[in-house]
Amino acid sequence: MAAGDSARYARCIQVSKRVRWDIDADVIRGRDFDHGRTFLPDGLSFADRLDFLDDDERRFFSQVQGRTYAWMFGLVERFIGAKMLQTSGQHWLGDQRALEALVRF
Repeated sequence: MAAGDSARYARCIQVSKRVRWDIDADVIRGRDFDHGRTFLPDGLSFADRLDFLDDDERRFFSQVQGRTYAWMFGLVERFIGAKMLQTSGQHWLGDQRALEALVRF
C-alpha cells in the first residue's frame, strides 16, 4: 500500500473518533413520536398535494412515509456495514490501520 493511502486511512480513523454519534442519544433524545402530527414535512412528503385525502389521512400517510424512510435508512446502514466488512477482508492480516478505518466507516 502506498504511503499516501496509509495517511488517508489514519485521517479516516481520526475523524471517525471525533464525529461519532448515536441515533438514540443525538436524534431521538428520549422523545416519543406524537401521532397527532406528521412525521415528515410537507416539502418531503407531498401528502398535502393529495386532494383525495382528508387531513387525518394526510397525517397518517406522512407517518407511513416517515416510518418507511426510517426503515430504508436502517437497511442502507446495514448494507454499508456488511459491505465494509467484505471490503476490509483484504486487510484482516495485513494493514491494521486500513482495517480499522474501514470497520469504523
